[in-house]
Amino acid sequence: MPYIVRPRRFPSRALAACSALLLIGAVPAQAAKRSTEQAEKPITEASITEASQCVEPALTQPFLYAGDSNWYTLTPGQTPGNFAGTGWTLTGGASITKATLQNGQTGSVLDLPSGAKAVSPSFCITSDYPTARTIIRNVVGASGVYFYVSYLGTSTWDTPKNTGQTHGEGNGAWTVPAAVNMQPYNVPGWQVVRITLIGGGTTNDYQLYNLYVDPYRR
Repeated sequence: MPYIVRPRRFPSRALAACSALLLIGAVPAQAAKRSTEQAEKPITEASITEASQCVEPALTQPFLYAGDSNWYTLTPGQTPGNFAGTGWTLTGGASITKATLQNGQTGSVLDLPSGAKAVSPSFCITSDYPTARTIIRNVVGASGVYFYVSYLGTSTWDTPKNTGQTHGEGNGAWTVPAAVNMQPYNVPGWQVVRITLIGGGTTNDYQLYNLYVDPYRR
């Protein structure tokens, strides 16, 4: 976003003109710096920083059409049929793009080429939320998306733990694959977690949306 410069009153017009020229020269360098910083930051900050911030989430049954009657809650940065990416950090070519969804409507999805990474904002679960499930398709290739979890206050926070892989069918159609294990710790109360998704393979591409966490043991 360009700066709006409101110059102060100066004793002479010449001094004001010199100051304006200096500011014009400084703006491109500052803008370039901001562009680099923004590329390394989440789209919007929306993370939970401690368990005391946790509240009970709303639960729905989004996969009834697929024969799954379990209750789920969306992970952050989404609404049903729309992966807005709010709070997610996208690197390595990961992006949010428009696509035709499983129901034929248009929505935003997370696009993950091989090696691309998407890190969720941190959010709250308990040991009653042991799995996650999504809608995904293989745009190119079939290696799948690697699923990692990091729990605040544990060694996984700095070294995420790989708990599985999710992928679509070979024909490129949207798929509701098997659930991936969140592997929460068997402790009482809330746990703060974040998810890391990494596109597998070398020249592949995947898209997903409606990433839910499933509290089926509740």
